[in-house]
Amino acid sequence: MTGALGGGGTTPQPPVRDAVHGPIDVSDTTGSPSPVLARLIQSRPVQRLRRIKQLGFASQSYVAADHSRYAHSIGTMHVMRRLLGQVAGQHSQLTATLIREYAAVYDSEPPLAADVLAEHLLVAALLQDLGELPYQQATRDFFVPDDDLREWVGSKIEQDVSLWPAKPVFTLACLYEDEIQDVLAELNLHFIAFLVTAERWRGEWQSRFLPLRHMLDGEIDADRLDYVHRDAQHTIGVLGKSGDVISAILSYDELGPVCSDPAQLGNFLAMRAHLYSSVYFAPHNRFRVMLLKSILQGVRESPVAEQFLLLPARHIGTAAFLELDDVSLEAEITSLSRSPLRARLSKRTSIALTEFTSSTGAYEHFWLREQENPAGEPPAVSVPQDVFFEIYEPSAPRRSGVRLAMPTPIGETELVGITEVNGPYFEVPTSGRATLPIPGDVLVFYPRNGRGRDLSLLKKAFQDNTLRTALVAKARGEWNGVPADTRQLPGFDGPAVFVSYCVDDITTVRRLVKELHRRRRRYYAIVEPNQGIGGTTARNSIDGVLRTDAAIVVASRSYQDRCQTQLNGNIMHEIRTMHDRRIPAPSGYPVVPVSVHPHREVANIPWSLLGMDAPPFTGTVLEKASDPELGATVEAALAAIGSEFAGAAGELPR
Repeated sequence: MTGALGGGGTTPQPPVRDAVHGPIDVSDTTGSPSPVLARLIQSRPVQRLRRIKQLGFASQSYVAADHSRYAHSIGTMHVMRRLLGQVAGQHSQLTATLIREYAAVYDSEPPLAADVLAEHLLVAALLQDLGELPYQQATRDFFVPDDDLREWVGSKIEQDVSLWPAKPVFTLACLYEDEIQDVLAELNLHFIAFLVTAERWRGEWQSRFLPLRHMLDGEIDADRLDYVHRDAQHTIGVLGKSGDVISAILSYDELGPVCSDPAQLGNFLAMRAHLYSSVYFAPHNRFRVMLLKSILQGVRESPVAEQFLLLPARHIGTAAFLELDDVSLEAEITSLSRSPLRARLSKRTSIALTEFTSSTGAYEHFWLREQENPAGEPPAVSVPQDVFFEIYEPSAPRRSGVRLAMPTPIGETELVGITEVNGPYFEVPTSGRATLPIPGDVLVFYPRNGRGRDLSLLKKAFQDNTLRTALVAKARGEWNGVPADTRQLPGFDGPAVFVSYCVDDITTVRRLVKELHRRRRRYYAIVEPNQGIGGTTARNSIDGVLRTDAAIVVASRSYQDRCQTQLNGNIMHEIRTMHDRRIPAPSGYPVVPVSVHPHREVANIPWSLLGMDAPPFTGTVLEKASDPELGATVEAALAAIGSEFAGAAGELPR
């Protein structure tokens, strides 16, 4: 078959029986003498997904929600086969366009046959979750690829993956392992690697194969069409069928899907929103995530860490990753809970371990809504060791690429964005989450029969309407009552400024942050290594740059030394991320250097990565600066940031 995508090949395989989709065809689309898809399903990396729950801890609330990533991966492949058949039948020009683009990128001669292109997409759909960690929402910042693995993966695809999250790196590590490479010997492994991790690729790759990427990782893609219906069937109940949504898709283009029936899309989007509200962010599901984070963090900070294999591991290679699944992780946690070594854990870690392994049901929860709080500094609330909380940060709205082909009175078809025709679901396609929990809320779990002075103070803060402010301040860190993060605090304005510094200069940086606070400016400084909700230091550094509008770099001899000796350290992560943000235009992310030491002593910081031949230092040397001198330096730095924004767009971010 060479004229359309998604048809059957010449090597039929026995179907796989699935509770959601029924019989699933695992035959290849090509006439390969050796089956590809069936062999991939039997490979170790794919079989590992049998031991990774699709919904993590959701079975705490929904007893049937124990299906695996393995079932989801096969289901995603099945949906991709149906999608390919649908868009090829409805819009055959897509096939020809993709084949021409493939020939241009990979210098393919003769042109790639449509059935071979389809085979690549089925493989990508099947393998895109290979890098999933056990209970990923809790563990993704605790188990990360080691530097050797990142370098090896980067060399395979000729991309810099040093700042990539863990999942895509582990996915490609499995893809390039010998077992899967051998199975895919007749296919283009580089193309498959791109398809499963395309969002992270840089350069000209960002504009390539966009329709295919929307089919694999978009608003209405094979992945979502499977997991929404699969997860709903095991939890809240299904509204419609995946086939109904597929039949409403006319084509995919550079912006996303073009559809015909808003009713089917409305059902799909409403069901996904319901899952987020009632399943993915269900309080008891999140409680287990909090407990597991506390256990992992506590073990790594304790002297018992060296006694275990998985729990203390942070930077791991492919072999260790393939051993890491729900079963092995839970087994080690259970072993710890029964070991005499648990007596050496902190009180908080021990409490989390008890509740995680026994589910005593002794905890209640409540939400702290975002609302006006009394003026002044947040109160000092000592959070009891047996109280756990989590903050739901706001997510930025995004523009939907889903459009509907609507007939007009003059006989033509007009493409209309779904947000313009979908009535009550207007917010759903553009929101990172659904209606519950409200972004900015704080979810708190406390022992039903808890006692003690700290718990009494916590209850009093709740009655005084100051508890939310206090918990947010604690989560984000603070210095002597001065918060390290004022981006969301009322009364603070201006561009959100990230403070990049070396911990050796903490005394000077505290003074600088205090001055920013005095001026009621929006800023963010990382006070503690794992400031935030369980992030790694590297991830926190990267996010600090990504979630701000500009940066003040506090240069020093120590800062320079870290740049030269720790190429994968936190400071270099920050500099590389600033570099990426300044690529379109330096004024898009202003960076203003100030210096603790004489300027000539910090000349070897890699300023060129920030587009600076000679850094335009602002203000005086800060090491022995008086308060007025430091204040003048901060004022000049803020003015420089404002000037860059004014020159670029005429309006400051607020």
